Amino acid sequence: MEKGYSIVTTATDSGNSRYLFLSKRLLNLILIMVAVIVIIVAVAAFNYLRVYYRALEVEMLRRRNTELEQEFAKIEEIKRNLEIAEMNSQKIKVMLGIEKTPTPVQLTLNEVKPNYSEQVNTYFEKEENIPSLLPATGQISRNFTVGHEGIDIAAPRFSPIIATASGAVSDVGWDSLYGNYVVITHDENYSTFYGHLNSFDAKKDDRVSGGSIIGTVGSSGKSTSPHLHYEIRFRGRPVDPTGYIPYFVKL
Repeated sequence: MEKGYSIVTTATDSGNSRYLFLSKRLLNLILIMVAVIVIIVAVAAFNYLRVYYRALEVEMLRRRNTELEQEFAKIEEIKRNLEIAEMNSQKIKVMLGIEKTPTPVQLTLNEVKPNYSEQVNTYFEKEENIPSLLPATGQISRNFTVGHEGIDIAAPRFSPIIATASGAVSDVGWDSLYGNYVVITHDENYSTFYGHLNSFDAKKDDRVSGGSIIGTVGSSGKSTSPHLHYEIRFRGRPVDPTGYIPYFVKL
């Protein structure tokens, strides 16, 4: 007799019974088929999850790409705004008369020579009240013109500024255009103005001698780079400081 398994089913209402015989070989075949189906379903589920994950990655990359495009668009807009701002800045500089940027200079003086004040005072002993010294070591970057009542001397920040003649400090303060400033009255005819200072080394009513330090070069007020704005006033009217160049002492 073939070995196998019998399955008996009985109806409760009629009492009839049915017999189902499964041979061992058929049962093994059914189990194999079930196992194959399970494996197929598992492989299909794995592939589906892998495809779903890839699709999710693609969607995330697409969103990130969209965000990057938006960021690049913002950067381009900022760049255009900066270009427009630079153009407007140049226009304002032209309107204010400061379109010329002081030429960069090398640092040639880190500290004042110990005997500098003695040298210049000796040289100008006879005419010490005429403002005839170079107030800062640097390069003239802008000359005396209509609307610009002095000269600009480009110099490294914190470079010393000296009084160009002896006199009394008549005013120190801050101005919206020239920033920190010092005014020295030398006599009844001459006075000098020093603007864009970083700091003062003099106060009002101080007596100063030609060559003494009164402050340091800065970029205060309306200024594009460190420099000194220097004016000479004769009887209250500004005059061209370059007219006193023959009196300048070269450091």
